[in-house]
Amino acid sequence: MSVELVQSTAGRPFVDLVDGVPQLMASLKGTDGRYAYVNTGFSRRLGLPAQAIIDRTVHELFAPDLAQSYARQDELVLSTGQPLSAHLELIVRSDGTLGWYVTSKSVLREGTEPIGIAALSVDLESQFASAHAGMASAINAVRADVGRPWRVAHLAEIAGLSTVQLERRCRRTLGVSPRSLIQRLRIEYAVQLITSTELSIGDIAHECGFYDQSSFTRQFRAVLGLTPGAYRTRRGR
Repeated sequence: MSVELVQSTAGRPFVDLVDGVPQLMASLKGTDGRYAYVNTGFSRRLGLPAQAIIDRTVHELFAPDLAQSYARQDELVLSTGQPLSAHLELIVRSDGTLGWYVTSKSVLREGTEPIGIAALSVDLESQFASAHAGMASAINAVRADVGRPWRVAHLAEIAGLSTVQLERRCRRTLGVSPRSLIQRLRIEYAVQLITSTELSIGDIAHECGFYDQSSFTRQFRAVLGLTPGAYRTRRGR
């Protein structure tokens, strides 16, 4: 199945396009969820050679919570036929650090028959480093003081943009509003605290700038698919 998918009329152009671009994480998966192709960027992200990834599923390669999230995305794309566009998601890089990636996925077809899924992901930090320095400065400011009651106008000022420009650029690049981005950066920090400290969930909510624990729990589950307590349990703390 792997060879057939890569050599198909839909798969071959995708491989030719992304194979030599290590800044991108690119992959092809069959409808059975098994990887048929990954590029250099994907291999580096996992810290594994491509041949150690081919024919394996996300459940064999990623932590359970991440694997479930990726599998749900694939199921949705296959079942609806609609692409996943500019989805912002929190992941763990190969060096163990947390990072936000912008991911898009689309169904590959032979005629009308779905034969697999093509996926592209870009590390938010590397993406912004050159093309969006102002937004990168705003994001770094939030990360440095995540519990602060941030306002979109303040972020726009740091980014050197008007609030309208920031809103437009954030939605076009990441698919979320600046306010949602602030919430996700707070969740990024919350994940660090959950996995590296013994702080209570309520204290973590406060440290990360959430109004209360129930609001924190709702936001956390919306992004990662499980509650902060369940996430801590899965991480063995």
